[in-house]
Amino acid sequence: MSPYIETIQNISDLVSETFTLPVIFIDPMGSIMYESLKKRVLNPLYENHKQKFFNPLRFDPGREYDFPVISKSAFSEKFILLSVYNNKSFEGTVLIGPSLSYPLSDERINGIINDTRAFFYRDKVFQYYKSLPVIENKQLINISTIAFNLFNHILLSTKTVSDRNGEITDQKEKIEKVNLAVSKNLQTNTFHERIFERKMLEIVKEGRVEEIKNLPYKEEEESSILSKSSFIRSVKNHIITLITLASRAAIEGGLHDEIAFSLHDQFIQQVEEVDRIDETRELAREVIYTFSRKVQQAKGEQYSKTITTCKDYIYKHIYDDLRHEDIANSVELSPKYLSALFKKEVGQSVSDYIQETKINEAKKLLAYSKTPISEICTLLNFNDQSYFTKVFKKVAGVTPKLYRERHHLLEK
Repeated sequence: MSPYIETIQNISDLVSETFTLPVIFIDPMGSIMYESLKKRVLNPLYENHKQKFFNPLRFDPGREYDFPVISKSAFSEKFILLSVYNNKSFEGTVLIGPSLSYPLSDERINGIINDTRAFFYRDKVFQYYKSLPVIENKQLINISTIAFNLFNHILLSTKTVSDRNGEITDQKEKIEKVNLAVSKNLQTNTFHERIFERKMLEIVKEGRVEEIKNLPYKEEEESSILSKSSFIRSVKNHIITLITLASRAAIEGGLHDEIAFSLHDQFIQQVEEVDRIDETRELAREVIYTFSRKVQQAKGEQYSKTITTCKDYIYKHIYDDLRHEDIANSVELSPKYLSALFKKEVGQSVSDYIQETKINEAKKLLAYSKTPISEICTLLNFNDQSYFTKVFKKVAGVTPKLYRERHHLLEK
């Protein structure tokens, strides 16, 4: 045995003992060279064949990464993948795990069993999932950073690891670290799911594609069940609900009915054609991105490029002290000419549009946060709370206090 391989084995044992996680070293050809399982059993769904987790994990043993990758299997397990180098020569991959982000419910485990037809392994599968450690994503990133340093003597920042993993989350659309948790039951009455639903639909309705990345990260293990007999059926049902709600929001945002209905039917058909969990997640992200993008395009077609640029400038500087002169400068027009052009295309003055946009932002803060009204007034650069209340009532028809009482979605 070469000294280097012996070093890999020693580090594998150290990582496994320190974090109480199995560690497996695999060479670039896919052969398992060393394992430190610490009495943990493999997922019975792999039929005790270690190589069989390559496909559910979409693991390519010959692929190299210059950072630790956190990957999720089709069976909801999470693994850390570390490329190992010796004098810049790729020696293989270390797999650390599995773990779970959240405890799986009995209904979810039953769904996985039914999907894989693992009826004879039911008890073993339940024991397996109940035995897995629950590790939040932030802690998993910390572990991966430490392990990468131990194997490769390269210390990356946790932010770098997080960002690099975000870049590969969705190579197809490259929407940074988007995971919309669309398997969440969008029609449930719990506070947090209602908040998520309304934020998401507002983004679609307003065509704010750039805000998709700011949607809260959720794991499907947190979600409610829409089918107790099948995990993938449950996820599909969630996506169908998402498609319906997103199409309605898009129509409200200005997308033509026929386009929205056509997309709706197209996505429903695609949902029924996919048969992998990872494929359904990718499709869900495509749904929300596509509808948002279509609304954005529809809104942009209503106005000239100059006015569209002005509106974008106003939105991006909504928390600033917006001045007419600054907006005019952004499109290289005189304030007087911009006023006439804006009024002609939008149907209201620049100042009225600014007020309306600020009040719409205030509505979100009143509904989705516990920020005091006086602070919201200051954040949005209103002169005083009395003036803010006056403008808010003119636009919304009610006072900020009454609006919050009617629409607030957080627990008291």
